[in-house]
Amino acid sequence: MKKAKKTVQPGAPALEKGLDLLEALAAESGGLNQKQLAERVGRSVGEIFRMLVALEQRGYVSRDPATGEYTLTLKLFRIASQFPPTERLLQAALPVMEQLASRVKLSCHLTVLHGEQFMVIARIEPEWLMGWSVKVGAVFPLTQQYASAKVLAAYQLEGRRNELADVIAAHDRVSLKKALAALDRVSAEGGNFSNDDGYTRILAYSCPIIEASGRAVAALTVPLVREDRIATAEAAGIANELRNAARNVSETIGGTVRG
Repeated sequence: MKKAKKTVQPGAPALEKGLDLLEALAAESGGLNQKQLAERVGRSVGEIFRMLVALEQRGYVSRDPATGEYTLTLKLFRIASQFPPTERLLQAALPVMEQLASRVKLSCHLTVLHGEQFMVIARIEPEWLMGWSVKVGAVFPLTQQYASAKVLAAYQLEGRRNELADVIAAHDRVSLKKALAALDRVSAEGGNFSNDDGYTRILAYSCPIIEASGRAVAALTVPLVREDRIATAEAAGIANELRNAARNVSETIGGTVRG
């Protein structure tokens, strides 16, 4: 009896080349020139030139005329925001965020992991004269300086959690053991509710939005920045409102908030 031949699936070299370039740019906080990009993807400058031109024409990348460096645009973010899971997350979160901002009289924003960084995908402003907020689409590094970063990293499944802790350790120039200990504190508290770690830049409370697998798909964050001082008793109330809001969104998308 003859052995059945193994079917070889046809490849798509051009598509793979384009995806390699997008992934290489997504992994960088800054831009890359053609030579650097070629080295990252293991190809020659000539091989990637036409692909970069096509990606620029389609609006996926932009080129700085002064430095010749390429960076990703927000087009991929806009496409991702139309993807059903993201759309579902936003549909569940936005009404709750509006209520939260109204109750605590502070802005709030929703962030998700973006490679080895995190991105703001939604924000709500309160009816207040002054405050602090971030731009939708803004991307930040994973570091203990940001409450959202700690929450997103702390509430991942073990392998991914360790990877992100390693990124934080490298950025903050601390040991992996110390970075993991910081994430353990966040997990134990059910979110980020302390800002006395010596790293945090913006005082903020943050809670995870948990999906059915038990990992955080997002972090809901309230920066504690306003024109007047926030009293200790009021801060405790804000923390409670945030916990309830995060639990509400998590339950809506089929997950639960871990303590």
